[in-house]
Amino acid sequence: MKALGEVIKVTRSRNFLVKLKSLPEKDLKDRKVVSEDLTLVGVVSDIIGPVHEPYALVKILVPLDKSFEFIGKRVYLVESKKEAKLIRYPDTE
Repeated sequence: MKALGEVIKVTRSRNFLVKLKSLPEKDLKDRKVVSEDLTLVGVVSDIIGPVHEPYALVKILVPLDKSFEFIGKRVYLVESKKEAKLIRYPDTE
């Protein structure tokens, strides 16, 4: 797993705004994003902001009422199929 960055806020359009830890080396669009406990929290939908300090918009896949628990927490990118097998899927109840 590679650290993507820290969740700054939940936007009105139901995305996480994530301050990237480092400049992206390649396109991150449609990459899966997990929490520290390997729960799938979203999918990268876009990279925004200034080039030297970018942010990622991550489409939220956890229930919206639980999404606010992720503010201030670090999230990670799934980088391989081996890592993808370890993902826990959120309860959608």
